[in-house]
Amino acid sequence: MNHTKSGLLTPFSIAVAHFSPSPFFGNKGVFNPDLVSSLIDNNSRIKNMKQLTSVKASSSESIVFSNKLNILKYPWHVSHDYELCKLPQNMVLLSNTHRRWNINNRPVPDNVEFVNTIDARETDLMILHVDQWTWHELDKRLLFLDYRDRYKKPKIIINHGCNMVDGCSSEQMKELIGDNFMVCNSSTAHKLWGIENSRFIRHGMSPEEWPQTNYGRANIIVNQAFSKIHQEYRNNTAIFEFEEKTGIKIDWIGRDCKFNSFDKYRAFLATSSILFSPSYASPNPRARTEAMLCGIVVVTTNCHGESEYIRNGENGYASNNMNELYEYLEFLSQNPDEVRRVGKNAKKMAQKVFHIDQFIAQWQEVLSLFRT
Repeated sequence: MNHTKSGLLTPFSIAVAHFSPSPFFGNKGVFNPDLVSSLIDNNSRIKNMKQLTSVKASSSESIVFSNKLNILKYPWHVSHDYELCKLPQNMVLLSNTHRRWNINNRPVPDNVEFVNTIDARETDLMILHVDQWTWHELDKRLLFLDYRDRYKKPKIIINHGCNMVDGCSSEQMKELIGDNFMVCNSSTAHKLWGIENSRFIRHGMSPEEWPQTNYGRANIIVNQAFSKIHQEYRNNTAIFEFEEKTGIKIDWIGRDCKFNSFDKYRAFLATSSILFSPSYASPNPRARTEAMLCGIVVVTTNCHGESEYIRNGENGYASNNMNELYEYLEFLSQNPDEVRRVGKNAKKMAQKVFHIDQFIAQWQEVLSLFRT
């Protein structure tokens, strides 16, 4: 079946109703993290971050423009939008789509203006969003293709996903992106998508916005959607398995607790101790960084460059062996002094590796490509 018109996807193309097979599934259809480790260990592009980003990860010097750009976008993940709006540019957000800015998640920055149409304000470029499910999920697909085709000025596309476990193929993603520039959230995702006109930018946050935890709850938390949708991607099974094997109850944000303000969410983190991040496919989940910036000890998978900054037993724990991660969680739950020691180091590391200044500097460099 032909899904294109004149070689281009249209908003009304019929999506293929199945996901492409992942190269990381074995013969029995079970996800094999060892295959991911092999790719990361043996691929020089993953080892050498300078080849994946055109500025050094430690760089925090931003390009300064004489005039601010007017950047159009629609809301996506509000926590990501919040950091992106710290760019020293004018951010113009569409308010006429089904994607909305939830002020209970993050406050609206002062440099944000909301408009109803793409023509309501003169803009210089547009930022659009995709993930690995955009090809198949009609609401995302229609939204993306509509603005990709209607907005005639330069466009930058942020790819929030990774097709390691499910989602569309690299060829399908290339068809969505076209000739536009793409930004990925992890080095592994950047490699797997294999799109030439793209780069990886690791997210960044303002350290002063994240309070130091007092470890008062002595708990293990999980911060990801509690849903039957995309469970393989999130690896929710590992959470249930850990609780069943150990009898330790996890505080699951989204299942056991929800917050109606940014302040209440941060207050909860400021009393928590350990965060379990079981997803193999999620490209640098933001919740993990937020936890580390609060001094919470992170126990995580290692598919997206985590071992570049996490040293086991020093500032966190990273492994693709789930039983090993369970052992780390049990050990930490029984050793509060170790939690405080490792958590202190995790906070220092996160303040350096995930600082907002680096994020802004790398985005400013991308924007400089579109200055006329």
